[in-house]
Amino acid sequence: MGNIVLLDELTINKIAAGEVIERPANVVKELVENSIDAGSKNIVVEVKNGGKTFIRVSDNGKGIELDDMPIALERHATSKIRQIEDLEKTYTMGFRGEALASIVAISRVTIVSKTAEMSAGVKLVAEAGDIISQEEVGSQVGTTITVENLFFNTPVRYKFLKQDATEFRYIKELVQKIALSNLDVAIKLINDGKNVFQSSGNGNIKDIVYTLYGKEVKDNLIEVDYKEGDVRVTGVVGNTLMAKDTRKDQILFLNKRNIKNQMLTNSADQAFKGGTGIGKYGFFILNMEMPADYYDVNVHPTKMEVRFKDEQTLYKIMYHAIKGALLNKEFLGNNEIENNKETYIENEFEFLTNHYNTDKQVDKPSKLQKVELINRDSIRNVNYKYSGILFRTYITVEIDNELFLIDQHAAHERVLYEQIKENYKNNIKNNSQLMLVPEVVNLTHKEMEFIQNNIELFQNYGFDIEIFGDNSVKINGIPDIEYKIKIDTKNIFMDILDEMITKERTTIKDIEERFIATVACKAAVKANMDLGEDEVHKLLDRLLKLKNPYTCPHGRPTTVKLGHMENGQLKS
Repeated sequence: MGNIVLLDELTINKIAAGEVIERPANVVKELVENSIDAGSKNIVVEVKNGGKTFIRVSDNGKGIELDDMPIALERHATSKIRQIEDLEKTYTMGFRGEALASIVAISRVTIVSKTAEMSAGVKLVAEAGDIISQEEVGSQVGTTITVENLFFNTPVRYKFLKQDATEFRYIKELVQKIALSNLDVAIKLINDGKNVFQSSGNGNIKDIVYTLYGKEVKDNLIEVDYKEGDVRVTGVVGNTLMAKDTRKDQILFLNKRNIKNQMLTNSADQAFKGGTGIGKYGFFILNMEMPADYYDVNVHPTKMEVRFKDEQTLYKIMYHAIKGALLNKEFLGNNEIENNKETYIENEFEFLTNHYNTDKQVDKPSKLQKVELINRDSIRNVNYKYSGILFRTYITVEIDNELFLIDQHAAHERVLYEQIKENYKNNIKNNSQLMLVPEVVNLTHKEMEFIQNNIELFQNYGFDIEIFGDNSVKINGIPDIEYKIKIDTKNIFMDILDEMITKERTTIKDIEERFIATVACKAAVKANMDLGEDEVHKLLDRLLKLKNPYTCPHGRPTTVKLGHMENGQLKS
């Protein structure tokens, strides 16, 4: 007799449950998503003991038909698809038909449901895969599903659950994310009899953000609404003040389903670059809407992993959506809509995604070179009154009874940073400022090896250098930009070289970004350096002319509003 046998149905369902239901939060996810698929506008989630002993999800959706109640507990029983081709046109949260069967296999489940056409509701009780009872009951239109004693017949799995508080935290985070992606659905979460979270369902994402994160975060959000072809990106991103050390505040949805996708995350990182600071991550809550045949969510039962058919296009769309929103902020009280914004964004995107090459240095200007890349068509209309410089660092100006501080170093750093990139992107061939006397710099073996491998990078950004012996280089010129201070050529060259070697394992584009930022930082006016009034006005005019004047390349804001003046006093 052979050793291979067919498993019984309960064992099969228990194994399947291991893929779908790992903890109480998975039960909540499946039940709430079913409620949303049923058209519910009000959903109440109640849990006890972290969901281990009691979970109840009640909704006002369309309900379950009487004849569908028993079959709804079978594996692969679903009302959402009929054949494999339907996967390319389904927008429901679930479609596998595994959730209820998996939950029933490892718990006691009570379902009370009623459709608008039914005269009475139906109550069905099932445990460990078997239906125990079914009867008519009084009920409102909608469905209530109660799950008790989760994993009662799989003690090994129950043993791996964490403490009640931890399991509830997973549930809370899940419910809050569902609320953020379903703004027109009112969702309430009750834990051990206490109301923990509630969304209004009024369609305003900032109201939910206020509830979850507080007023400060809400006040520093920028709305996103970008459409290209059949793809639309909506939601909010945080300004530079919202940048964090971790990615915990980066939430992404695909057709309202929470997903994780490294490609889209990388695109967001590039869009925030230069505005969040090195090593910081931007804040975003975004939903991407697109036709179902653009992606495959049928990768894993959790549906968190997604494959896209055209990653390159979506990468670019994500970048444009975030970058465009960041460029829509008001600046020194001016909130004019940016003209030719897309041209600037496209050139930034090209710079970040294309590596430099020597072929671009020939005198053949591209079509994009005919357009001003970094500057606006006209300077921002800001009528400011210059008051002076505070602590020899912050330029103070009054605008319409509001007081602003302008960081002179950050502002000048942004101006120079944009100018250096402009020189490179426009393929300006002679973008070096020749020195009166060339300087020879001795290097270590590691430094010399790096220069030999990356000499084109230095040359492309304005350093006129050449190899001079076995362990030294000769510097004939430095980037042709405005220097407010006397530059120590050797120091700026070595600072940049050290920065690049330290981050040698990062991508070429990250190295280039750091390279430009370092040059701009070293060349810019510093704190505690005196500026004359004419120099202040010239700096502000150049800053107001930029399409992107908001932060220095390292993410520090160039301007801060202190408050407004009333009767000669400053009000925050």
